[in-house]
Amino acid sequence: MKTSLISELFFIINNVKRSNTGKWFLYAAIVGVLSGFAAIIFFVLLDLTSSFFLNHIAGFPLSHPTNEESIIGLIHKPFNRVYFILIATVGGFLSGLIMHLAAEETKGGGTGDVIKSYNTNKPIRFRVPFVKTIVSVISLGVGGAGGREGPAAQIGAGLGYHIAKVLHLSDKDKRIMMVCGMSAGIGAIFRSPMGAAIYATEVLYKDVDFEHEALLPAAISSIVAYSIFSAKFGWVHMFSMPTITFDNLFELIPYTVLAFVCAATGIMFINVFNTTSDIFGRIKSPLYIKTALGGLVIGIAGSIFPSSVGMGYGILQNAFVNNIGFTTLLIIGVVRMVTTSVTIGSGNSAGMFAPSLVIGAAIGGGFGGWFHSIAPFMIDNPASFAIVGMAGFFAATAKTPLSVIILVAEITGNYELIVPSMWVVSISFLLSSRYSIEHYQVKDRSHSPIHKYEYIRDVLENIKVEDLMKKKFISVKGSTHLSKIYQILSESKQSDIPVLDEKNNLIGIITLHVLKSILGDNELADFIVAEDVANEEVITAQKNENLNQIMHKIGFKEINMLPVVDDGGKIMGIITRKDIIKAYNEATARSKNITKSK
Repeated sequence: MKTSLISELFFIINNVKRSNTGKWFLYAAIVGVLSGFAAIIFFVLLDLTSSFFLNHIAGFPLSHPTNEESIIGLIHKPFNRVYFILIATVGGFLSGLIMHLAAEETKGGGTGDVIKSYNTNKPIRFRVPFVKTIVSVISLGVGGAGGREGPAAQIGAGLGYHIAKVLHLSDKDKRIMMVCGMSAGIGAIFRSPMGAAIYATEVLYKDVDFEHEALLPAAISSIVAYSIFSAKFGWVHMFSMPTITFDNLFELIPYTVLAFVCAATGIMFINVFNTTSDIFGRIKSPLYIKTALGGLVIGIAGSIFPSSVGMGYGILQNAFVNNIGFTTLLIIGVVRMVTTSVTIGSGNSAGMFAPSLVIGAAIGGGFGGWFHSIAPFMIDNPASFAIVGMAGFFAATAKTPLSVIILVAEITGNYELIVPSMWVVSISFLLSSRYSIEHYQVKDRSHSPIHKYEYIRDVLENIKVEDLMKKKFISVKGSTHLSKIYQILSESKQSDIPVLDEKNNLIGIITLHVLKSILGDNELADFIVAEDVANEEVITAQKNENLNQIMHKIGFKEINMLPVVDDGGKIMGIITRKDIIKAYNEATARSKNITKSK
């Protein structure tokens, strides 16, 4: 039979409507649209702020990736260090004051708060995306040593959460929408749609684990947001660079050494950041005083060494084309560990994402240049070590080994270095597995509070009714008199008694509750029989069912015993509430022990 094109189209539309994938395609696309426009607004405001205050007023030597230009254009004038220090300090004070008055959860990087909200099922306040946009524009626009991806992630996650709230979605779906927003924000602002989608589902956990249910929706929202952003600013990679290949077997030796360097410096950066955050945390003063102090430190550092502050994307671009001295790169990498820690540790709103890439590229490029100077036959182009070092360092600090490989390839447009990147990332990730820059990451899904029930459920589903049921039990025939039943109960610990017919088929159950209601009528005990008082509306179980199914059957009903019957209704055994509770407690205890041992 031939099917018309129209009928086939309607079939597809109806199928999409009914499918879970179709639902998420629509929801994720909505998040992508809003996050894409939010990324454009954030990008424009940030560029205008930094260009005007840092470059036009203070004469700070701003630099951009090759494929990004200032909207109002940059000017060349002497660098006024006093102006720069004042701008950084006042900017820190203003951003801290706004956060203190409106939403303190917008301080710091942004990604960490999204991870915390996700793993604890904590709502994101409606004001957060708007406040985060303003304070991040100020913190980064006055020279903070941070990135724009972390703020974009929190802005997108906040939008995703509140879209889900408007749509009256479940808590689980709200969390997925948060991941969609985080993916969309990063995918747009960093022009890395696939890497952002994987990152958003991977960064929630410290081990190699994913929020797999959110991966496809995250990819959809990221693609939409990236497309909207690129339609405005161009369909190009952030960075331009010559093609660099991996075709020298000897390079694996310095790449292996680089992996150890990335792990060691990644751990060092985490410790510097934690120490700096603790120092600012001990200061007994309002947030705006801390952020102003952080701004002052950044202002002084930037006035002495301009490459140590700002977003640092120009440093990445120069490292990719060997346009910075190798010793200078190493110094930049180490110094920016401190300035980034001061910026974010003091509470200023700036992302940790980009600084990790900048530090990794600086250390990798510096190491590659140094190794090339002593063994040129082993390294064809030192710039390749800037790219691979960026991936290795990020994997060591953020614990996202898979997404960073894709992300680095997307932002540079270089896919030839995926093999050495995989090698370095794997080693550096394993060597630094105990450490993470993201404090709110949990080990894996089994350690996340929101997934706790899922793991208990898996344990319960492995416990079958036939493993718990008692095959030896007391039952009576339907014709058994009540006086006999009283006698049986007085001699038995069993509180409920199944009532059977002559073929051992279940008729019903006599419960202790019913017997107590007629206990005073002793004269009726010799006239009433079991089937007269048996409850015929009985919830039963079958031996192939599991404990999870049984617990759903019982729910909050006052049921002390379930008869286990075969397909024909013949009783095979019983399972009591006490047996179920005991098995449940043992299962949850085993689940906790397994979790602790992981």
